[in-house]
Amino acid sequence: MAYFPPYLDASGLHLPTYEDRLQDLCTAYRSIFGQEAELTPAVPDYQLLSVFAKALDDVSALALSVYNSRNPFLAAGQSLDLLLPLYGLTRSPGESDASCRARMQQAMASRGMYSLAPLESEIRSVSGVTRVMIRENDTDSSLDGVPAHTLACYVSDGNAVRICEAINRKKPPGVGTFGTLSRNITDEYGRSHTIRFSRPLLTLVTFRLSLRAYAGFDAAAVTALLKNRLLQYVEQELDIGESINVPRLYGMLYQAAGDYAPTFALTDLSVSSGGAQEREKLTCAWNGLFGIDGESSITVEVT
Repeated sequence: MAYFPPYLDASGLHLPTYEDRLQDLCTAYRSIFGQEAELTPAVPDYQLLSVFAKALDDVSALALSVYNSRNPFLAAGQSLDLLLPLYGLTRSPGESDASCRARMQQAMASRGMYSLAPLESEIRSVSGVTRVMIRENDTDSSLDGVPAHTLACYVSDGNAVRICEAINRKKPPGVGTFGTLSRNITDEYGRSHTIRFSRPLLTLVTFRLSLRAYAGFDAAAVTALLKNRLLQYVEQELDIGESINVPRLYGMLYQAAGDYAPTFALTDLSVSSGGAQEREKLTCAWNGLFGIDGESSITVEVT
């Protein structure tokens, strides 16, 4: 998709992607310095443009957060406190955002409203849960391996029984659950229900970085900063089904380097899940999750 200015209409907030912004910056760069200008991940000017694109993307993330603050399924903190009175509720002392959203969604449900957001919120409120992805198949045939009229919940971490209890509390009546794990849950009326869900399919990745050192370069410090940032990115920021966009990592890594950023050039960056080294995108299965086996999975070469 080509770059477009952010806008808001009846269907919601529309924001260009990081890739759209980067391509627009590259187009503007070539309009100034010539169409033959080389812009590849190994070129410092391209890396600088990626830093600009990442900064603009961060602003988009903030705008989206502000927009979502008016959504009862996504609001948090003070924004959530401002919504609670609309449903006759207030936050109890020490009550978490997840608990407030759950009570607000119960109030909404009593008005005959339903979406998958309350179900996702209920699962996320389970202690230890880190990621949630729900695939709903409301068709009459199997879709992406999910049976007809069934919910497939993919959940990282958390207690299996508590997760199944959360699913049972919030799933719509008459809709089945699909997954590789199952637990028998007893409802408030003493009836037993078999609830199923799955853990995401974990795929380990490795990274390979090549750096060109300049004056003031500290190999140990820079290597530690870059490795720590990549570990944080994979372990905490990637979601279920989310692919790794390699060009986007350039700006992220230069930001992580801080004051050391001018002392090196990141000349090559690739990621692999056991196959070829990818320098554009490593695609994740819709029900998969990328993981990493510590710093040993990141190779940094300095020239």
